[in-house]
Amino acid sequence: MMSEAIQHLTNSVIMVRPIDFGYNSQTSQDNEFQHKPALADSSRIQKQALLEFDVCIDALARAKVETLILEKSHTNKPLPDAIFPNNWFSTSSVGKLIIYPMKTPNRQDEVQIDPLCELLQKNNYALDSVIDYRSILAPQEILEGTGSLIFHHPSRQLFVAISERCHQSAVEKFADNFNFQLVHFNTVSSNGSPVYHTNVLMSCGEDFAVITSEVIEASDNINVMRALENSVSDIIIITESQMTESFCGNILQLKDNNNQLVIALSSSAYKGFHTQQKRQLERHGSLVVCDISTIEYVGGGSLRCMLAENFLPKQVIQ
Repeated sequence: MMSEAIQHLTNSVIMVRPIDFGYNSQTSQDNEFQHKPALADSSRIQKQALLEFDVCIDALARAKVETLILEKSHTNKPLPDAIFPNNWFSTSSVGKLIIYPMKTPNRQDEVQIDPLCELLQKNNYALDSVIDYRSILAPQEILEGTGSLIFHHPSRQLFVAISERCHQSAVEKFADNFNFQLVHFNTVSSNGSPVYHTNVLMSCGEDFAVITSEVIEASDNINVMRALENSVSDIIIITESQMTESFCGNILQLKDNNNQLVIALSSSAYKGFHTQQKRQLERHGSLVVCDISTIEYVGGGSLRCMLAENFLPKQVIQ
């Protein structure tokens, strides 16, 4: 059983440039947020995704959040979802890099451990060990990183929606290994399917949470809300339409290099929040708003999916 120092927010994120961005037919089977464009639009969409990516980099830089850019260098295979790296790895404040098993082949191909380690070490981050859950879990078990895992580190709570991207047996092992109190639950959207990733239906900041409670099955809802109330003081309830049409659940609280709080979210999410909800958010950080409408529409993920938090400590220079 492993436990780590409590650090819930970081001022450094890792992003992957979307040089192959496009509609991913492999993931569309359980991601209702994706929309298939006309084939003739593929080149335009890929170029627009690159522009939107650069907008995010600039916005985060202005907000004094460090961005480390991981370039594709390990394969010639097309990786349409590589822009969402938080699904295949996460980092910890005690120097651990954790690798996760992905569901679809072209997302499994995104994993590039050596280039990631080189990027981190080049930027003077201390990497102690790599924990690869692809070899720890059974071959059929899936656990798609912080797409599936919503941490509240101060209370050691781990919120997880069970789906094809997150198997209950896998997350139970993970929670036990890292000494988290697991709050797992089932979801059902209005089309009758589970929500594919937890991080599109909820976000958990240091002292606030956003959650789409209406998609959580009634038998689980009371337990989830009670656990949230025991973790944070401010809970923003959003509707399913705010989740699916605006990605209001797919946001991320960070801090800048002066330890001031910021919240990263898309323009769609910002417009989707009601006025009072925006006021609630602004109590927990300055809003960093990025227009990524093409990435959202085609890729079926928003800004939080694009940001892999870097919790690694800096190397001590002797």
